[in-house]
Formats: sequence, structure tokens, C-alpha cells
Amino acid sequence: MRVREALASGTQAIQAHHVSQTPLLDASLLLSTITGLSREQLYIKSEVLLSSEAVQQYNYLVSQRCEAQPVAYLLGKREFYGRTFIVSPQVLIPRPDTETLVELTLEHIRKLTCPTVLDLCTGSGCIGISVAAEALHAEVTLTDISREALQIAQENAEHLLERPVHLVQSNLFSALIDQKYSIITSNPPYLTPDWYEETEKQVKAEPALALLGGDSDGLAIIRDIIAQAPHHLYPEGVLLIECDYRQVEAVQTLFKEHGFSQVSCEYDLAQLQRVVWGVYNV
Repeated sequence: MRVREALASGTQAIQAHHVSQTPLLDASLLLSTITGLSREQLYIKSEVLLSSEAVQQYNYLVSQRCEAQPVAYLLGKREFYGRTFIVSPQVLIPRPDTETLVELTLEHIRKLTCPTVLDLCTGSGCIGISVAAEALHAEVTLTDISREALQIAQENAEHLLERPVHLVQSNLFSALIDQKYSIITSNPPYLTPDWYEETEKQVKAEPALALLGGDSDGLAIIRDIIAQAPHHLYPEGVLLIECDYRQVEAVQTLFKEHGFSQVSCEYDLAQLQRVVWGVYNV
């Protein structure tokens, strides 16, 4: 089978299973990872014959994609904030909209001389590691309830950073009893059961632990974070939380109820409200 034939057959199969709005892109990425060719080279070398082993490997990846396995899991990586992060089915796949949380966190860090930052519910570590890479003067801690997720975060930290970060397995603040931070940033689980059921099959391939926020409104975990955060922030410390645009008003109210001021929200790439933040005044 030639490169162009493999690309055409993969695209057709993915399209026929209605699992992607970008079947050609998906097939190209899968074929690139098998051949080592860039997506551009797939066209330049379209007549190159593939080995039977390469065809077998490629067909397997295509079959997995047809079963709605996310491309990021099949490739084992995802781009986020200009860096390539290792991902696996044990962690949520980083989304471009979460880069809004990174940007806003960095804005607050730049105002501080020796900031300490906690990335709560870190998953792959994409938020905390991006912050650590961009703000070299910040001391960064990554926490997650999942040991498997922390292992992925550790791999990403070792691969992407030239300095150490702290990694702690913790159910929110449970293992951080006496720790305080300048900034706490988090992309916690926040989907409601109804929203989760409405997601595409490939989203359901991601860990439900990282998606479902608890309670009918999806805010159980966010409520716990906001209630406990004041005990872990220095005076004038900042809490930043990603949530769904339909939850923003409720989240802002929770911030105010727990002593936060300057409560604001930031918009994501789709111009939807995405990040709520506030300053804690003792």
C-alpha cells in the first residue's frame, strides 16, 4: 500500500464512522506517527510504499479512531501552550480554552516577587508545568487525587522543565494541611451528569473522574475548593478556577460568600466566560 492509498482509506473509514469532523486530519496524524513523516511529507512522498508492518500498525490506529478513541491518546501526546505534553487515558486531554487559565495565572504571577503556586487537580500537569516554564521565579506545586495522573505529570515535568516542581498526591487540600500559596489555580471536574451524557463518545473515553464535578449542578468539587482555599492562601492571595460558562454566575457568588474580593471572569477563545478569579482578603 502506498502512502496516498493509506491516507485515503484511513480518511474514508474515519468519515464513515462519524467520529470526527476532521477525518483527513486525523488520518494524517495517525499516518505521520507510524511513518515518521510530517503531514506535508505525506503528500510529497505520496507514492512511497509502506511496509506490511507499517500498514498493520496504521490500520490498528485507524480502527481505534473509528471506535471513538481520541487522537491524542492514540498519539500519546497533545500540544498545549506551545509545548508537547504526554497524555494517556489516565488524564484529561488538554484543551486550547484552558490556555486562558494559564495566561491569567501568569498575569497575577508577574506582579509578585517570590510567588508560590498550587495547580490543583493537575492531571497531565499542563497548567502548572506551563506556568513553571514561563515564570521561572515561581515555586510550583502540582497535586491530583490520581496517582496515575501524577505519574504522567511527573513525566511531563521531567521532559519539559529544567527545574523541579513539587508533586503531591492529594484529594484537593487533604495532603496540604499547613501549606499556603500566593496563587491557587485549578481546572477541576465540573460537568453535570446531564452535560456528561450529552458529550461525544470520544469525550467519554476520557476519565470520568476528571470530568464530573458532582451534584446536579456540577459544582460539588468547586464548592469544596472555594471553601477550603482561604486556609491555603497568603493575604491577598489569588484563586483562579475554570468552569463552564453556565456556571460562572454561581461560582462568582461562591467566591464572594467565602471572602473573596475583586471577583471577575475571563473569556476563552470562543468568547465564552471560562475562568473565575478573586483575591482573598483576610
